[in-house]
Amino acid sequence: MSADTTKKAESKNRMLEYAVPVLGFSGAFLGLFIRMNALPVDIRITILGCLLSSCALAYLAWIRPRKDIVALTTPLYSIIFLGFPLDDVATIVLEFLYAASLTALLVRLRNRFGESGSLVMDKAELAEPISRYMERIPDVLKNVSQESGHAAALVVTRFARGDFHDAALTAEAEIAKLNDARAPRIVQEAFAIVREQAEHLDKSFPAPERFVTFSSDAHSMLVKEPVSPGDKNDLYNSTLENALVLLFACAWAASEQSRSDLLNQEGFVLQLLS
Repeated sequence: MSADTTKKAESKNRMLEYAVPVLGFSGAFLGLFIRMNALPVDIRITILGCLLSSCALAYLAWIRPRKDIVALTTPLYSIIFLGFPLDDVATIVLEFLYAASLTALLVRLRNRFGESGSLVMDKAELAEPISRYMERIPDVLKNVSQESGHAAALVVTRFARGDFHDAALTAEAEIAKLNDARAPRIVQEAFAIVREQAEHLDKSFPAPERFVTFSSDAHSMLVKEPVSPGDKNDLYNSTLENALVLLFACAWAASEQSRSDLLNQEGFVLQLLS
């Protein structure tokens, strides 16, 4: 995807996000205006604002890799709303409530279902080794929320700068959230690995005899083949490298606002891959 195409997609999707509350509440306020001024207009025509708002929300849900069924079905509720005549006051009240509900669903969509599909896998600015790795793990990346992606970006950035204490704290906070979420297990393991090793680095501890590693099911999704368990130091180091590269990929895929900071750490990630 070219940079120009990406910017156009970002602009269109951002405008649609603004349109969800604007259209919904505009219809409600228009109905209120008609009612207050006793205009000879069927007030139910203002329900079209909610219908257009729900269509915009449904489109935003559709273009995401993870589908939000609730957001996808909102146009159906608008059509049902249109089909049942109510008095003017009830219509206006329901429009305001419906517009508020659509806005809440938009916030939920952004926080729980990540960025739109046109943005998630944009890797044009990344070095080839990183973009190739991201192409190998689409099923992992599409299930990372925007919130987790932002946390992953903070962990990688702070670790790369040598702020091991802050990196460990950020990873620990995200682990607590992911324990109750549906995040991929490999992502949870990556946060746990970085947290443990960042704590050891902050205190200048050597590699322990036992440490957190990726489960065997995750090995095919790692950027580097796992080292033999018999070589403790190499396994310890390669586990950290795999975890950091994975978190970088998750951050890039799920947190668009973090990409400028991530580009500054691209050289660090390339060193991990060498």
